[in-house]
Amino acid sequence: MAEKSGDKTPEENSAQEASAKDAGGNTGKYLVFTISGERYAVPSGIIGEVAVLEKVFPMPLVPDYVRGLINRYSIPYALIDISLFLHKDATDARKVIVLKDDIEKIAFLIDDVIDIPDIPYSMLVKIEKEADGFNPSISAYFECGGKSVLCIDTEELVGSIKKGFEREIWK
Repeated sequence: MAEKSGDKTPEENSAQEASAKDAGGNTGKYLVFTISGERYAVPSGIIGEVAVLEKVFPMPLVPDYVRGLINRYSIPYALIDISLFLHKDATDARKVIVLKDDIEKIAFLIDDVIDIPDIPYSMLVKIEKEADGFNPSISAYFECGGKSVLCIDTEELVGSIKKGFEREIWK
């Protein structure tokens, strides 16, 4: 049975119309988290799980931002300290974002998860790779809850991590 237009306020109708438009692929769901007081985001579709950090197994001959290996359901993942990678400052964070297996066997050390919002693509502000002061692994930013959130280009980040492994091996 169809609802009468008088049953909803104009704001509710507008919100419903916007939601219907966004359902057509104009939004993306992002996992927003903190690292050393900064807010970052990655597309939620690449996340296998978020977990509390348990035991870390040290690894020799790896870049300094690789803390070691963690074991998730009998699968080893390289634990990356993103704060050390992006800012050259190590973190004492105790949570991890584990990427899906089909992406890479990598987990990122984070402080905490903030939100998992749907962000309209029109709200993403692209950052040029050559922009002063920005790591090439940061591709865009958006506003969420009145705060800026930096989007991590996971493909770029994983590629940089792999290059770091290669450099360390050939030292």
